[in-house]
Amino acid sequence: MSHTHLSFSMARTALADRILIPKFYDPDLQKAADLARDSGFTLRPLGEVLLDGDAGSHLGQWIPREEYGGGDIPYVRTTDISNWRIRPDFKKGVGTHVLDRVTLRQDVRADDLLMVAHGSYLIGTVAIVPAAETRMVLSDHVFRLRVDPKSKVHPYFLLAALSTAFVRRQVRARQFSADIIDKIGDRHLGLLVPIPNDAGVVARTVERVRGIVTEQTDLRARMASAANTDLRILPERAGSRYAFSVRRRDLRERILIPKYYDPLLEADLARTVKEGSHPWVPLGDLVSKGMLSAQTGIEVGKMAYGTGDIPFIRTSDLVDWEIRRDVTQGVGEAVYERHKARAAVAENDILLVRDGTYLVGASALAGKHDLPALFCGGIFRLRSLDPERLSPFALLAFLNLPIVRRQMRARQFTRDVIDTLGWRLLEVLVPSPSSRQTRELGEQVAGLMERKARVQKETDEAIAPLEPPTLPILRGRPGWSMR
Repeated sequence: MSHTHLSFSMARTALADRILIPKFYDPDLQKAADLARDSGFTLRPLGEVLLDGDAGSHLGQWIPREEYGGGDIPYVRTTDISNWRIRPDFKKGVGTHVLDRVTLRQDVRADDLLMVAHGSYLIGTVAIVPAAETRMVLSDHVFRLRVDPKSKVHPYFLLAALSTAFVRRQVRARQFSADIIDKIGDRHLGLLVPIPNDAGVVARTVERVRGIVTEQTDLRARMASAANTDLRILPERAGSRYAFSVRRRDLRERILIPKYYDPLLEADLARTVKEGSHPWVPLGDLVSKGMLSAQTGIEVGKMAYGTGDIPFIRTSDLVDWEIRRDVTQGVGEAVYERHKARAAVAENDILLVRDGTYLVGASALAGKHDLPALFCGGIFRLRSLDPERLSPFALLAFLNLPIVRRQMRARQFTRDVIDTLGWRLLEVLVPSPSSRQTRELGEQVAGLMERKARVQKETDEAIAPLEPPTLPILRGRPGWSMR
């Protein structure tokens, strides 16, 4: 094989499985593999690490839409896999009858790995199944992977190894477009897993990942306690299933959408405010008093995607109160400079989903490690202008209270093919920021977010020793064409 950075040639006998897609034979990947072996790594195909056949790698299955919302068992789809776990606010839930129907076929167990099989930028994203979270149904876009004990590769090690840039670049070379979606198919079994020859590095990786997974579980429990919720995204429909009446004079802004006036929500909200130890105020009041600013983002256009490494944060990048560590789109310095005056993200900004469907109302807090970044037009940026009076950490918890999320759902209207919360967000009531309980909550959430930042750093540190010294070769996306 000979190549430049514009094209390469290869012998007909080197073609595999009649594949004629150039990126599959990316010569830089071969150079990277050779360098990894020379640098103290053993490269094992993923298929050799897993059990044989369906026992080792099995694709989930399609579930009819009629089953959505039938229960609280996660129906795991591609966007539900993030930060090595299933996001607690998974989009779709199904009933136990669905789980019973697919249990034997899917057979999800503790320490199984999940990998995104279909999509685009999410393909190859991995998560692990903790012992307490095995009750789930996998969609037909997600692989369930099970390690062969005879391979002597621990699932925690494999989780970190599959997260390296070395493996992710291989994933990109093996995912092909099928109609309107990309798929990796059985080609994922050929991914080369980098295993350091130093047994000490392998053992330390296993223990570090074990600690990270344990810490994630504890953090989720404490976050749920702080917000008094299980972190699930609530159904978008009003609680009143049949009918109710509204007086003409009670109509607001000429809105005739029933869920906006949901009497069950109104009653629950009135009771919550009455029983609370401090008053509740609309977010708009905090804006008018100069304590809070609210701003929507911008759209940079698809041509700007991939022009650099500065994150362009979109709605699916907000997970578990934080920004996804592997944001799917990046932009260059020129794009950032052009839009930073309006859409730059600062530390302790709260990003809240404005447009979408089930993600509307989801929020995250930006940390130092997320910067610099821009955010898209489907997101609100809420910025505390007086942190002493309005703690952004307490506000984050308030925005995730069940009664607050229900208010957002009631104000989420369909526009063309997408839902939007719009500036009706400013009508949403939250607890007053002036109470002593609010300050205590802010301190509690600040501690949790600091722990989450440490977990993110520890995750990067766990992956780093498994990264072969190949990044200079593999920097950027493959762009090969045959000649």
